[in-house]
Amino acid sequence: MKKSKTMVKIMISGYYGFNNTGDEAILKSMVRAFKKKIPRIEIEVLSRSPLQTYQTYQVKAINRQRLRDIMRGLRDADLFISGGGGLLQDSTGKGWSILYYLGLILLAKIMKVPVIVYAQGIGPVNKKINKLLIKWILNKVDLITVRDDPSKKILNNLGVSRPSIYVNSDPVFLLKQKNINYLINNYPSIQELINLDDRPIIGISVREHKNNGSDSERIFAQAADYLIENYKAKIIFLPFKFDEDVQSSEKILSLMNNKANILKIKLEPEELLSVLSRFSLVIGVRLHSIIFSSMANIPFIAFNYDPKVKHFVEDLGLSELLLEIDEDFSLKNIQEKIEYVRENSDKIKEILLEKVNNLEEKAIANNELVFKFLHL
Repeated sequence: MKKSKTMVKIMISGYYGFNNTGDEAILKSMVRAFKKKIPRIEIEVLSRSPLQTYQTYQVKAINRQRLRDIMRGLRDADLFISGGGGLLQDSTGKGWSILYYLGLILLAKIMKVPVIVYAQGIGPVNKKINKLLIKWILNKVDLITVRDDPSKKILNNLGVSRPSIYVNSDPVFLLKQKNINYLINNYPSIQELINLDDRPIIGISVREHKNNGSDSERIFAQAADYLIENYKAKIIFLPFKFDEDVQSSEKILSLMNNKANILKIKLEPEELLSVLSRFSLVIGVRLHSIIFSSMANIPFIAFNYDPKVKHFVEDLGLSELLLEIDEDFSLKNIQEKIEYVRENSDKIKEILLEKVNNLEEKAIANNELVFKFLHL
């Protein structure tokens, strides 16, 4: 680490500026913790939407594709952080992202900037070239923290052995709910959505993925209708990535026989946590819909579209709440999970409370490792 400076400069790379609530929550947690611990800090974030990132977090932000600006920023950086989230995988997207994130790490090391891989979920990694690159490049970094045991196992199996690897948790667990009255005052339309009456509020978070299609949309529509007709539920679709998830939710709504709502307000992560605290159940495909549900102490039904979801649910000790989105994806199986949650809601909440407290402590450990590395 570069020394003899009163100002600490950190550059952060991740999936930022894409209107993905989960990743933005990760960044918010990091920025808040770093600013609190290091009053004289300069944070520079690589973002798809630099102006939006600057306005939201009051940090310097540069376009994640402008190599010259990135190199200029690295020249006097004390630390380059890659993370958090699932950056090093080649199962989603076009397969280029893993090369992008590894390339940035390599660039930082070439420019003699220390690198921490921070709270990442590793894998799946399928291509041989990507496996070789991970081994070669990550063995050059200074410290690695991952958010689950399977991620550490993947790195060990790939031959990453030089830096210490710590298993902690997602940084999102450090965020806290905002006061619900504050939220209602700022967004009057929220009051109607979460109006407390005898109707249970159930959130549904969906996303497009390579195995998704008309069948899954139809099944989600049937499940929502089932909840409305049998339990008088109020259904609210929760987009975690705008506008992609809004589009997916609207497709499902068009197939339903009953009325439902889509939360189209782009809430801050803590605000969304406050909304979720009024729910009875979350049915979620996206990982962070399940993480947020857990943090709000709300039971969930999760869909294993990606190993990261399975890893998280199993880490909670609640694998009975997990459905395979391909093999087990049927209205009947969703109905069975709904009944299981109804019968075991109190037990599930007790487990969530204990596990989330533990995951919060592990999230703190991520930051403590960063501060220790910086000799703070």
